[in-house]
Amino acid sequence: MDLPFDQAALKRAIPERCFEPSTLRSLLYPVFDVTVIALCYLALSRTNQWYFEVPLIFLIGTMCWSLFVIGHEAGHGAFSKSRTVNTIVGILTHAPLLVPYRGWQRSHATHHMKTGHLQEEEVFRACRAEQDWLTRKMLFRSGIFLVIGWPMYLLGFRNITTYDPVHGSHFLPVSDLYSKHVHVSWILSVVAVIGFLAVYVALGVTFGWTFALKYVIAPYFIFAMWLTFVTYMQHVAPEVPVYDTEDWSYLKGALATVDRNYGPFNWLTHHIGNQHVIHHIFPTIPHYRAEEAMAAIEPILGPLRIKSDRFVLADFVRTLIGCHYVVRGEGREIWKSAYPFARNYGGRQPVASQAAE
Repeated sequence: MDLPFDQAALKRAIPERCFEPSTLRSLLYPVFDVTVIALCYLALSRTNQWYFEVPLIFLIGTMCWSLFVIGHEAGHGAFSKSRTVNTIVGILTHAPLLVPYRGWQRSHATHHMKTGHLQEEEVFRACRAEQDWLTRKMLFRSGIFLVIGWPMYLLGFRNITTYDPVHGSHFLPVSDLYSKHVHVSWILSVVAVIGFLAVYVALGVTFGWTFALKYVIAPYFIFAMWLTFVTYMQHVAPEVPVYDTEDWSYLKGALATVDRNYGPFNWLTHHIGNQHVIHHIFPTIPHYRAEEAMAAIEPILGPLRIKSDRFVLADFVRTLIGCHYVVRGEGREIWKSAYPFARNYGGRQPVASQAAE
């Protein structure tokens, strides 16, 4: 199965300005994110009514996710033309969230390089029925991965079938993510995380663990759940094709993701959810140019752009029920459900395959 276009054709259709990040414009977004977070913390300190506290904590965690997206953009070189600026922004936006920037940048690059690959995908890798082991069933069919998935991933549980808490860790220099050419920034990334962790522990000891739960732990898990939820919804769905080695290509993998509508959160979280297809095709495009770039190539992509305007929580349940393992199809792998009442629920022909055949 060959695609009716290549990446070069898509790039020619996009205005050159979409590939040119503006450092000044990019800086406005983390400034906005940090300002909103600070104002929310100020409001949180002035109230003890739960019906005010809960939405404030949710908004803080959401804006932490937005801040992470800015660092993610820096990791792709889409924040600035300066590599130094990108590295500084990446460390400063990731460390408060206890994410070692360099380690995560490397694992995320692996994800982009092998998106949709049955054997080599970095996140939410599909499996065959015989590989759908008990651990995988417990994590994914229950949905508990939304709560614990992100910390597990950072510590080395980067794939269900390849758990290695030492060599897969984002924190340790013996990890397969470590690279000698980023030695200094790797150390700075980890030291920065340790520094913020020390601050959070000190705050908990000084003001009590109720304070820590309210101001640190709860917002952190809101952020982690946003990250895990959005990533899962981007890359797992009955319509999303998975490819074995002989069928996979970079561009097919880039198209094996979903643009979803998160309503007001589209803008608030820098379009990471509703403009993800264009991000995978050209990850160096800044988020504020993503919509323009997608509009330029949408006539070429046609139905190959997988897009959903359905309510995302309903689609989450649909995917949780319908996508357990994959079976061999014509030119792609097809998601199937293990539940007898939903055997054909995950077996729909991927949109991308329909258009390409």
